[in-house]
Amino acid sequence: MRPMLMLRDALGRFYAKHDTPVRLFLKFAAALLTFAAIRFTLGQTAALNHPVVLLALALVCTFLPSNAVIIAGAALIMAHFYGISLEAAVIGGGMLLMVLLLYFSIAPQSAWPLVLTALFLGAGYGCLPALLFGLIGGPLSAMGVGFGAVVYYLVRIVERCGGNLSSASTEAAEAMLQRSAALIQAVISDREMPVMVIALVAAFLAVYFIRTFEMKYAWFAAAVAGCVMYVIIRVCGIWMLDLDASVLPLAAETAVSLAAAWIAQTMLFSLDYKKTETVRFEDDEFYYYVKAVPKKKVRRRKRRRRAEGR
Repeated sequence: MRPMLMLRDALGRFYAKHDTPVRLFLKFAAALLTFAAIRFTLGQTAALNHPVVLLALALVCTFLPSNAVIIAGAALIMAHFYGISLEAAVIGGGMLLMVLLLYFSIAPQSAWPLVLTALFLGAGYGCLPALLFGLIGGPLSAMGVGFGAVVYYLVRIVERCGGNLSSASTEAAEAMLQRSAALIQAVISDREMPVMVIALVAAFLAVYFIRTFEMKYAWFAAAVAGCVMYVIIRVCGIWMLDLDASVLPLAAETAVSLAAAWIAQTMLFSLDYKKTETVRFEDDEFYYYVKAVPKKKVRRRKRRRRAEGR
């Protein structure tokens, strides 16, 4: 625990001195990872695959509001959809536009929950951002987590099905309508997306509400409850809908998410419950009882300088 607290204090002092460069660097890194993930997943338009283009776009988004990453990422996705097929651009792009309009009308301040949820779902650790934003975010972050899951699965479905659509008609217009209907059906009939959206939002809400309880180790208890909620919904969805999933990746995802939650608690909400004090004071009308829980701090040992010989 002591090394973690020392690292926390060192990071806090470093951030206090260099807060602006750190925030810009983190925004640049998140934007670059987002655009690189889009390129890796789709990569249908050669002109947008060059690293210089992605670096320049990430650099521009660094100095713009956080939602610029979402808008630029959506533009890249739509361009790659067009590289897959016209139906993918029209139907997939239209659905993506609808999701983004809902996002900007409901929770426009939840850019990072949306972006990081989509990124971590691609890496196989979608539960992690739901737990972290449940600990440090507000209630509207749940919408960002849900929209991030929808965007991720929409991109994955269009990438998988958009270029393999077939039609029985020989006329171009009718064939396009049939392929578009097939793509819409593929998105609607996907059973994994609603299960994952419900699991992530439920885990977030469990963490968010339990962390506010006045009890010992509230943050860690909230993280455990969120993981349990997530696993229960995922397992029920796998069993009831006969989804293709393995127990080992789910267990690894839950363990990594719980470890990340523990690190977040140590860094941001580390309390020393053994030194809890109850303070009483009064005024003309009431007695007040206040429970004070001190934060854990690293006690620095003062080096005693040896007195020089006289």
